[in-house]
Amino acid sequence: MTERGSDLASAGLDSGRELERLAEQSAALEGQSPEAILAWVFERWAGRRIGLSSAFGPEGCALIHLARRVRPDVPVYTIDTGYLFAETLAVREAFRAQGADIRVVEPLVTIRAQAERHGPDLFARDPDACCEIRKVEPMRRVLDQLNVWITAIRRDQAATRAGTPILGTARRADGGLVIKVAPLVAWTRKDTWRYLLDHDVPYNALLDAGYTSIGCEPCTARPPGDDERGGRWSGTGKTECGIHHL
Repeated sequence: MTERGSDLASAGLDSGRELERLAEQSAALEGQSPEAILAWVFERWAGRRIGLSSAFGPEGCALIHLARRVRPDVPVYTIDTGYLFAETLAVREAFRAQGADIRVVEPLVTIRAQAERHGPDLFARDPDACCEIRKVEPMRRVLDQLNVWITAIRRDQAATRAGTPILGTARRADGGLVIKVAPLVAWTRKDTWRYLLDHDVPYNALLDAGYTSIGCEPCTARPPGDDERGGRWSGTGKTECGIHHL
C-alpha cells in the first residue's frame, strides 16, 4: 500500500480515471486498522496540505489521538459555532494542553448579527439555515486550506453514513475536489470507547451524563432511545448538519 503514482490531491482529481483510482485505493484499504490507514495517507500524500476536523465527540477525540501518534503536528480544525457546550470547549483545551495544533474556525456572522438578519433562535425555526451559517460555511473555508481532509465519521452512526468509503472526496466552494479520508468508518461505538479508555484519551464529560452525540447546545439532547444520533435536532427530521454533504 505504499505505491505513490500521480498525486491525486494536487491535480487531475476531477478526471474519471483518477476518481476510479481513488475508489480502488479505498477498496484496498478496507480491513486495515485506522493506524495503518493514517500512516498510509501521511506517506501517500506527503508534502500535501493534510488536516483533520473534530467537533470533539468520542470519535473525533480518538481520531486526534490516533493521528498525532503518526504525525504529532497534524493540524486539527474545529468550528466554534458560538453555541458549543462548556464541556466541549473544555475537552478542546485539554487537547491543546497536550500539544495538539488546534485551529479554531468561527462563522463569519456573529450570533447577534444572525439574529438581526434572520430573527432570534434561527436554529429552532430553520435548523438547516442555521447550520449553513454556523457550520457548513466555516467548513468550506477549512477545505480551501486542505488537499486532504481526515474525518472521524463511522458507518454505523446513521443510515446517512452507511455507505461512507475510506477514501472519498469533498468539494470546495470553487468546485475543486479535496480527498476525504475516514479511517474510523469500520469502527463501532464499542470500538471507539475501548480506544478512548485504553489510551486515556480526553473526552467530553457530557458523554458520561447520557449524551451520545454532541453538537450545538440548543440542538443537542440525550437520545430518547438507542439511536446514537437521536438527540441531535430531535423532532425536526434533520439528521446531518451538512458538512458531510460537501
